[in-house]
Amino acid sequence: MRVQPYSNSQYNAARYGNSSQSGNPSFKGANISTARRAFEWLGEQCNISGNGSLTRGMFFAVATLFMLGGRFFESRDNDEKREVVTRDIPAVALSVAGAPLINKAVAYQVTKKTGVPIVSLGKEKNLGSARFSSQKQVIDWYSDLGENALVNFSETVEKHGGNLRKVFKKLGFTDKLDAITNVADNKGIIDAIKDAQANKTEAFNNLEAAMKSLGKDNPLVKFAKKSQAYVKLGGIAFTAFILGYLLPRLNIITTRKKYEGKVDQATFEKKMMRTSPVFRVSSGVLSFHKASAEKTFKNLLNMVEHPDSAN
Repeated sequence: MRVQPYSNSQYNAARYGNSSQSGNPSFKGANISTARRAFEWLGEQCNISGNGSLTRGMFFAVATLFMLGGRFFESRDNDEKREVVTRDIPAVALSVAGAPLINKAVAYQVTKKTGVPIVSLGKEKNLGSARFSSQKQVIDWYSDLGENALVNFSETVEKHGGNLRKVFKKLGFTDKLDAITNVADNKGIIDAIKDAQANKTEAFNNLEAAMKSLGKDNPLVKFAKKSQAYVKLGGIAFTAFILGYLLPRLNIITTRKKYEGKVDQATFEKKMMRTSPVFRVSSGVLSFHKASAEKTFKNLLNMVEHPDSAN
């Protein structure tokens, strides 16, 4: 059941009239206690978005407190408590926040290296303001451009940290751009394009017509979508390596050093098997579950062959 949010703006307007207190009153004045402000901040973090999801920070807090906290206090011994702290909490943190940050950082570097934006940037135009764009966004940026196609396209590439020379080269329009200007920097190119547009030159009309004809299957769209898919695939592979191998392996090594030679073989193998469900012990030798590996590899292959499914 979806509940329609109640708005009291009309009540506040009637109550406060046209005074400076009209509209929603602020609870952030100087007289508000620190505890009250902390409570309001917590309330903001608990807000649920339209699709029913919590903020990343609140999801991490809830998962850590209730899921991992319960597991920690129900642990059978100190080894299991250590595993919660050194394996489970980092795993949740990486899943909630680490993977999106990794994707954003890698996509930002890909944009800088290739000159083709696959991130959207804020006013600061730095990594902190970057947002990993969707495939729908890059399709909108680089195809079916409509009126004033050349200027709008060039300003979009500049806005999101791209390199116009490299982008036009991807499209195969270097010669058409050279007919307008030979400058290399984005600002110079955009200024020259606008001058050519104002003068209605033939070179501008040729490049403008070429830009308007770009469909959704043009080389630039294909390159941007493929770059996005590789970034996501790399993020998945990196996360899988950390969660599926590195963290369990560290716990295996720690447990082995702690108990090897100090307890009987049966107790030692039992401890090793409990350390990581991904591994099993046979004659004291760890081996990776073959079925699990095959399933993971098939899923990764499927994502490579169908990059749109990575969205």
